[in-house]
Amino acid sequence: MTRPAVLPGLLAVIMMLAILPGMFPGEHAATYEDVVSYTYTPSIPDEYFEIHDVPARKQYLIDILLPLVLKANAKISRQRDTLIRIKESPSWFTQQDREIIEDLAEKYRVSTSSYDTMIDELLARVDVLPVSLVLAQAAIESGWGTSRFAVEGNNLFGLRTLGGYGMIPKELDEGGSIKVSVFKDLQASVDYYLWTINTHPEYEELRQIRSRNSRPLDPLALAQGLSSYSEIGQDYIDQIVGVIEYNQLQDYDIYKLQ
Repeated sequence: MTRPAVLPGLLAVIMMLAILPGMFPGEHAATYEDVVSYTYTPSIPDEYFEIHDVPARKQYLIDILLPLVLKANAKISRQRDTLIRIKESPSWFTQQDREIIEDLAEKYRVSTSSYDTMIDELLARVDVLPVSLVLAQAAIESGWGTSRFAVEGNNLFGLRTLGGYGMIPKELDEGGSIKVSVFKDLQASVDYYLWTINTHPEYEELRQIRSRNSRPLDPLALAQGLSSYSEIGQDYIDQIVGVIEYNQLQDYDIYKLQ
């Protein structure tokens, strides 16, 4: 079981990058149209660290991450649409329907029970997150792409693993039990983050907020369910809200993949 958390030592860098003078919120919006094509970037490129202008660097990271988040959300949306079709079907569940429900129940860690019950629980879990919320957490957890875990492990969200292969935080001894997950590419990091939010018991509150609210989803409302993501609790929620608002990340919530 992995559990994401803010690691000590990042907060100062994060806050500096979030409020550093010279950033001009809103400038990024003009660089996109409503529909963007998928661009695969395996890792944060070396050239990213050669950009010294802070607004340009932030924009570069957003350009990399936006297609990855949209792809992950699009996959989840297709799964959700399938579940809704099955739920709204006037006929009995077909064998194919049952197999789809069982496969998704296993993937999203839903206990096996009646198919109707499984569908209802799946619909609370198989759902997207606003792009702005994902971008904000990636920015916070990776120090806008500068953390060792993001650079060396493609881990944008501070996702931890309790066993197996992983990176050991410098604050811990070599024998420490906490390890930070390593991903094959940035897309895998985004995918796993969304799966974690949709399955981990710590984020049940976020899922309940999401189920109660109408569409489009409000990232500021959903952020209220992330107090368990970091040991600093409400201050972390305030930080997410601040990054979204200051950088006008909600501008990206309207984008779709081509």
